[in-house]
Amino acid sequence: MRKAHEEALIRAKAANVNVPPDGDLTFLKSYYPNWMREEYWVTLIDKLWNTPKWKLLSQSWKQNRNKQEDGSISKHKGGSISARQHKIKMEAILKRLPTGVEVYEQLHTKKSTKEFITPKAANVKEAYESAMVAKFGDDTTSHPLLDNETRCGVTGGVKKGRVFGFGSVSDPASLLSGTSSTIRAPQDLYERVQEQMREEINMKAVELEAKHQQMREEIDAKTAALDAKSAQLEAQQKQMHEDMKKMHAAMQNMRES
Repeated sequence: MRKAHEEALIRAKAANVNVPPDGDLTFLKSYYPNWMREEYWVTLIDKLWNTPKWKLLSQSWKQNRNKQEDGSISKHKGGSISARQHKIKMEAILKRLPTGVEVYEQLHTKKSTKEFITPKAANVKEAYESAMVAKFGDDTTSHPLLDNETRCGVTGGVKKGRVFGFGSVSDPASLLSGTSSTIRAPQDLYERVQEQMREEINMKAVELEAKHQQMREEIDAKTAALDAKSAQLEAQQKQMHEDMKKMHAAMQNMRES
């Protein structure tokens, strides 16, 4: 749904459509994706995205994304792909497993200057490397790819199922090695499955509501047709009654004459 919304917004802006400041998405109704029926798209906008509850949540998410930490907005530079996908790409390029620090730098430094995007991101990297030397010695080649205990020690631990610096991953060590460590290893998979299920449920709910709306419209149309037929029959009966009255009056006149 998010991708469909973003693509529709891009097409609307390309058509020089003005975006309302109040978050009303009615202007997107004409830009439905080619894989979705128009009535479903319209229902999605009317029944979900244009509701006060959704707008309130959207505003809250926007504020969270723009929340400042250490004087700057905290966000990673990994784009829309996950930390796991970055790790896989880096492994293909390096011909080896990347270290936790290398993945972290990939997610938190600017590509052009290699500078960290926030002071906090730089401080965490320095604190982690210092803690790893203190724990495993000066020979960094003998260090593990990433040590969860040390990582959590410099970032404050697992918060809301995540470890700072690795997106939704709660167990960075297992991300790099492909094995599970002691820190809530199943949590990341559980959260991703939950998110996918929520998206599927939301889409099914929209589709079901659209079908119900279509059924209601069909029933209303049939009811209106029956009402019209009933009114027509009633008018015919009334006309027949009037005709019979006229015939009775004419016969009565004939008898009297």
